[in-house]
Parts: sequence; structure tokens; C-alpha cells
Amino acid sequence: MDIELARTFLQVVRTGSLLAAADKLHVTQTAVTARIKSLEAQLNSRLFDRNKAGARLTADGQRFLGYASQLVQTWEAACRDLPLPAGLGSMLTFGAEISLGNPLVLLWATRLRQQMPDHAVRAEVGDGTELQRKLQSGTLDAALVYQPEYAAGMHVEQLMEEKLIQIRSTQRAGSYVYVDWGPEFRRQHDSALPGYARSSLYFNLGPLALQYILQYGGSGYFRTRVVQSYLDSGVLERVEDASEFSYPVFLVHAESPGRQALDDAVRILHDIVREESDWSQRWDFPQS
Repeated sequence: MDIELARTFLQVVRTGSLLAAADKLHVTQTAVTARIKSLEAQLNSRLFDRNKAGARLTADGQRFLGYASQLVQTWEAACRDLPLPAGLGSMLTFGAEISLGNPLVLLWATRLRQQMPDHAVRAEVGDGTELQRKLQSGTLDAALVYQPEYAAGMHVEQLMEEKLIQIRSTQRAGSYVYVDWGPEFRRQHDSALPGYARSSLYFNLGPLALQYILQYGGSGYFRTRVVQSYLDSGVLERVEDASEFSYPVFLVHAESPGRQALDDAVRILHDIVREESDWSQRWDFPQS
């Protein structure tokens, strides 16, 4: 199938009409109409209900939406990754949820380049659901997520388990900072601490929240590895009798017997988790 057909389909979905899609794609409405008709003929399905108000997905169109996204993503990944840089024999691609970017993704990418110099490395951070969709489409080799999806052909293992503990600044008084560690944390947190479910200050990225508390005071929940050195130095302290929450991290990758490079990459990741016990300083931002 022509990849432009899938791109055109997705643009019609985004804009809600063939005319608006044509404007975005810089082609005529006739061209867009012809592409959609060709796609529908190849799939033997009607993808849109079209009228003067625009274009609405049919049930078949809804089902095709995920496939179209995967087709375009896979093609764009191939265009991005090929050809490999001169002298490199293969590529390792992995992703992680945003709050694992620093230091885990940084450490893993660094070790891979050091210990597997004949491999190119592509690392990205993003939403866990989207990362696992890319895994299933083959555009990622592995992903680090908090809530794994168990599917045929996918290997899931718990990489590590940390606690989220409530800390506060010993230097400056301040209010409670809601740090969003994902849907499972929100569910447990809001049930255990309903009085903190609505906070005047909210962050969905741990490093930003930690930097705020270090500079301006306050309290909030953080991973033990991230705050340990601040606890040891007395800059932060644990809030006594506060609830704690489990925070497991999972590694998900396609089952690929005999793929030595991926096995080696996973081994390197396990080494990092075992050796690196204190990640606090790695989360610091430069002071202004």
C-alpha cells in the first residue's frame, strides 16, 4: 500500500474534512478524494461517512486508525534509521517513560555506546502506551514502563521496585506539591490522601518538582534513589508516618531468541540497576 494513502487518511481524521486535509497536504480536494477511494477499494471497506459537515470515521475506519498510525510510524522510523552510519553494523532502539529519562535512559545509552561501539543507539522518552504500541509495530526493541501490557510475543520483566516516599524541605517551609507519577499512583494517592488530591501546585515531571522544593520549599512524593543523598545531607527529611507507595519499573521487549545484541543490551541495563544505588545528584539542574 502507498504510504501516502495512510498519511492522507490520518490527515482527514485529524482535520475532520477532505477539504481541510487537502489544504494541510498542499494538494487538491480531488486528489484527497481519489486517495481515500483507492484506500477504501484496497481494504474493501468504507472508512468515512462523508457529508457537507465533513468526514466521520465509520466502524471500519476506527479499526483501521491504529494500523494507519503504525504504518506511518514504521515507515518514518525506517527512513530515519536507514542507512546506518558508516562502520556500524546494527541499531538498538529503546524508549522509556519520561520520568525515567534521567538518569536511566542516559546511563543506558552511555553504556551501550561504550560497550557496544559497533551499534548505533536510538533512545526516546514518551507515554507508556505509545511506547508499547511502537514495540508491537517493531519500531522499538525495548521499553521501560510502569504499567506493562502483556501480549503474545512480548517478554515482560520487573526491572526494579522502588518506593515513593513523602519528603519535605528542612530549609524552607512550603505547601504540598502534587507530583504525578502516573494513573496507578494517582489512584492510590488520592484514596490514601484525599486531602492532598487537589493541590495548588502540580508537576507531572519529578525533576522539576524536586528542583522546586529544593529552591522554594514544600513537600511531595519522590523515589527513594532520587532523594537519598538529600536526606543524608539533611537538606530534605522524610515526613513521619506518611503513606508510602510501591513504584515498580518494567522492561518490555519482543521475544527474540538468538538476537545477541538485544541480550547484551538487557544485560548492560541489569548491571546499571544493580550498580547505581544513588541517583540523586544526576537529577540536579544548574542553579541560576
